[in-house]
Amino acid sequence: MLTTPLVASAMPARTAIGLVLPLLCVADALSTAMYWRKMDFARVRTPLLGALLGIALGMLFVTKVSNHTLTLSIGVVGLVMTLLLIVRARWFPHATYKPRLADSLAIGIVCGFSSTIAHAAGPIFALFLLAQRVSKEVFVASNAIFFIIINLLKVPPYVASGLINTETVRQGVVLLPMIPLGVFAGWAANRMLPQRHFDVIVYALLLVTSLQLIVSSLG
Repeated sequence: MLTTPLVASAMPARTAIGLVLPLLCVADALSTAMYWRKMDFARVRTPLLGALLGIALGMLFVTKVSNHTLTLSIGVVGLVMTLLLIVRARWFPHATYKPRLADSLAIGIVCGFSSTIAHAAGPIFALFLLAQRVSKEVFVASNAIFFIIINLLKVPPYVASGLINTETVRQGVVLLPMIPLGVFAGWAANRMLPQRHFDVIVYALLLVTSLQLIVSSLG
């Protein structure tokens, strides 16, 4: 959720999402390898079907707008998703949710779309899982398998549309060694920081970055 807004603040938005996608695939693969035994595929099967339509809709949007508009979109998505997380944490910390078929498909469509335009579907799917009161292990495993499938599905249209190209691959190779370090840092932060403090730090960073993108796109 945080990666794309941060990268988009330092380079054109279209370049940012093309650069980040292969890195996300590597990170997803590492997470899947660590947690696949805890995966509950029944929770992700229907959302994945909806995500196919969401990815198609997202590609129509992302290939037909300017970097200016895309920057604004990434900022808005980041801001809205952060507010959703805050609402969940404040008002619905204990509610248990049992999704219907239509709900799961709709979540998948929204995840596919927001993931395609800004790699920002994490909070949406997190809300979907957390509302079901799944265990921490099932949560991590389900997220990992859901997003590695979505992100791999996005690679061909990203390549075909030029979002992933030789330059983004070259830049990605330079950043690739940082992925295992990032995964380890996330693991360590989760162990060392109280959950509430960790959440506040992430929320603050995403709010500031998203607002900066919105302001810069309107300036």
